[in-house]
Amino acid sequence: MRTLLLIIDDDADFIADFSILLRKDYDLISATNSSDGIKLFRQKSPDIILLDLMLNDGTNGLEVMQKIKFEDDSVPIIIITDYSSVDNAVEAIKLGAYDYISKSPDLEKLKLIIQKSLKERQLKYHTKTLQQQSDHKFKFLIGDSIVSQKLKEQVTLFAKNDNTILITGESGVGKEVVARHIHRLSKRKDNPFLAINCAAIPHQLIESELFGHEKGSFTGADKRKLGKFEIANNGTIFLDEVSEIDIEVQVKLLRVLQEKEFERVGSTKTINVDIRIIAATNKDLKELVDKNLFRDDLYYRLDVLPIHVPPLREHKEDIPALVAHFLQLSCEELKIPFPGISTEALHLLQQYDWPGNIRELQNNIIRATIIANGDEIKPHHINARLHQIKECYDTNINKIPSTLEELNEMKKDAVKSASRAIEKIFLENLLTEHNWNISKAAESIGINRTNLHKMISKCGLKKNDY
Repeated sequence: MRTLLLIIDDDADFIADFSILLRKDYDLISATNSSDGIKLFRQKSPDIILLDLMLNDGTNGLEVMQKIKFEDDSVPIIIITDYSSVDNAVEAIKLGAYDYISKSPDLEKLKLIIQKSLKERQLKYHTKTLQQQSDHKFKFLIGDSIVSQKLKEQVTLFAKNDNTILITGESGVGKEVVARHIHRLSKRKDNPFLAINCAAIPHQLIESELFGHEKGSFTGADKRKLGKFEIANNGTIFLDEVSEIDIEVQVKLLRVLQEKEFERVGSTKTINVDIRIIAATNKDLKELVDKNLFRDDLYYRLDVLPIHVPPLREHKEDIPALVAHFLQLSCEELKIPFPGISTEALHLLQQYDWPGNIRELQNNIIRATIIANGDEIKPHHINARLHQIKECYDTNINKIPSTLEELNEMKKDAVKSASRAIEKIFLENLLTEHNWNISKAAESIGINRTNLHKMISKCGLKKNDY
């Protein structure tokens, strides 16, 4: 199957010239404005997009790119620019574009950029697929640190009874893994376990998703649909990011907790269920209650048995065991021999603070396994961001001032370096917490999207690295 390229550019002559250059090697579709471009993207699912930053319909190309990336972060976008807008193209790369080309590109260079971007997309696809498969096989809690032992003891204890559990912790710490483990140890283990990411479901659909609906109950409801609570009857339902559920739907959820009953949307028939609810959040629900963003009665119903899953930086001694586990799973899926990992590479992994926690570590190991292709994993197979942190650390500890002037200069540099590092860590944690939803992240710290974009750009952060 040939690669499909989408060109979004308001210059019809440019599109025609480009089509002549590329049609031998690629299938091409094009649009001369942003709305048609986004429509084609949704209809045709192109493999790669060439996007002009300066569109005549009044839309900034960066806005178009952000809309596309929000819907499919894996599709490579190559910016088309003239020399006067190179700075904007560089800004676009910082925000997630793959590369940029001029209006009069070198054909061979352009083909090389396209080929490289497609290879990277394929790598990301394999990484994501392996992560999903690994998540399914990650059936137990890894690690023997004191922190992990306490967590295992708590999980084993809480699994024995049927009360509601609230799991808290940063994004990526493994809250769903904990929930699945509780289910496997419980008396409900032979019945369904259903996980629902409440943040991933549009607010207008969450009630139907959880409780089901009758045919004709709203526009588009062309047949009866069973909700997750009905499907998971006699089992366990895991509500991830429970803080994202609307206040109105929270009332119905509270009734399920209290009375074990509900009605489908558009129905008056009461449905009874026997189900255990495990909820999870990376937010402070008590704080949301104080701000009237979460019902206090629901909070107290959920917080019967609280479990806090600590961030990976608080139990780094578990990293070797986690690495070995993810390596084994990756090798099984790729059908390659277990390659092992060098001492230097493992040391590099243990120096990093992992703002994305176990999920970020897992992604790095999957990526490194694919790149190493059966060879022992070495430092150069590891994500470049980790090398940058190590180099910064090594540079600082290896410089010893010999004069007062050098000392004062190094202190100034250290303050600047520390400020940059702190800002970067702050942004990494903020964006990870909000799943890289820029609007929500900006709102949570009281600034607008534009200012947050500037901070992200200054720190060189990219969603693809997490």
